[in-house]
Amino acid sequence: MNQQEQEVNINIYKKLRVARNSLYAALLIVTLKAVASYLSGSLAVLSELFHSATDLLACIATLLSINISAKPPDRQHQYGHQKIESLSALFQVLILILMCGYIIYEAIMRIIEHKPVQVDIFTFSVIIICIGIDFSRSRALRKVAKETGSQALEADSLHFSSDILSSGVVLISMLLTYFNVSKLADPISAVLVSFVIIYTTVNLSRRAFDSLMDKVPSGMYEKIKNSVYEVKGVENIKNLRVRNSGSTTFVDMTIEVPRTKSFSEVHDVMSAVERRIKSDLPDSDIVVHSEPIESKDETINDKIRMIVKESGYTCHDVYTHKINDSIFAELHIDLPEFTDLKTAHDVIDILEKQIKEKIPFITDVKIHIDEPEDITFETEDVTKNYPSLINAIKTILDNEHNVIRYDDLKVISANGKIRISLICYFDKDSSMELVHDMVTLLENKIYLNLKEKYPDLTYVIIHAEPTE
Repeated sequence: MNQQEQEVNINIYKKLRVARNSLYAALLIVTLKAVASYLSGSLAVLSELFHSATDLLACIATLLSINISAKPPDRQHQYGHQKIESLSALFQVLILILMCGYIIYEAIMRIIEHKPVQVDIFTFSVIIICIGIDFSRSRALRKVAKETGSQALEADSLHFSSDILSSGVVLISMLLTYFNVSKLADPISAVLVSFVIIYTTVNLSRRAFDSLMDKVPSGMYEKIKNSVYEVKGVENIKNLRVRNSGSTTFVDMTIEVPRTKSFSEVHDVMSAVERRIKSDLPDSDIVVHSEPIESKDETINDKIRMIVKESGYTCHDVYTHKINDSIFAELHIDLPEFTDLKTAHDVIDILEKQIKEKIPFITDVKIHIDEPEDITFETEDVTKNYPSLINAIKTILDNEHNVIRYDDLKVISANGKIRISLICYFDKDSSMELVHDMVTLLENKIYLNLKEKYPDLTYVIIHAEPTE
């Protein structure tokens, strides 16, 4: 069992424990108020009995909803069962409204009929004891509801908070009745209690209804967007959907990332997005989808590479040059071995047109055809079979004053063609640009001098090393 599963189980245990304790308290309160209501005949006390009776039903509904919501997601309920708590909250609201309607009706009849009320010390004691019990369990429920994000427990806590207020109103009306200050104190207080209950149910019903309708909590949408935009590599948020189910927040989003990034880099960006959202919403379930886009940071060479890639080919050695007001591009494209030059030329011609169409400011494109770099051939060191070729290379190298020394001169055969590779040492203080130019010129010089005599020669590769 991982840490997240352990936390879920702990939260379920907390919710069930506090809900059971609340149920026991509700049973005690209902029993005491029933006796007090019967002995006193007070409508205010009767309203409190009804209020507490509905709380008892609410406690039962809460226990049932917590047990159901604790079930893990299944094939039929892939987002879990936690919305049952919102249904439980609406059920409690319905009961409260029905009870308030009855109490208001009875209050009006009492005012009309002037029915007497008997209040004694026992009745006072019951109300005071119930206020103490309600205060204690309301605090306990609110604490666990905040820790676990349970709407059902929050609804219970709200009920018992209203119980304290309504019990206080009833207590005042009992004092007024006991001292014969007003005969209407009892029914009026019952009406006041009913309005208190109705007022407290408004916010509860709105929140439960919002949860069932998947309303995004205020500020959460903007908070998630602002956090995700701080993740490096996220160009834009194309789509974002947020919904709550109990204490779990489900986030479903599509982000746009630069198309030049590799699959591995895109995966790292999505993982970073998930971690950022988790840091703000620990109890969240996140699905991130990515789409490639042309970013504002793309270079001309990046755009050329993407055009070639979209055509199904790979390229390398991409260069763009600006001469006066004209920009032209040079690149090497890896093509499979074709049976004739025309087929290869047709492919290159299409690519050149696509590059100029999609990058209008490029006036000319020159493409060199190469064999695919990812093809692996069986190779063989055939240096000993080409003594005259080796001597010719050495003669060229000995006349190059920039080459301090050379070694590891080899002739390699692969797929019926030969390649020359060697190491040349240059002055360690030379600039990288200068050495690159010298190597390129030397490679071309060896190739051009030997190609006619050795038609199977395809490449000359020089590895540059600094002198010690």
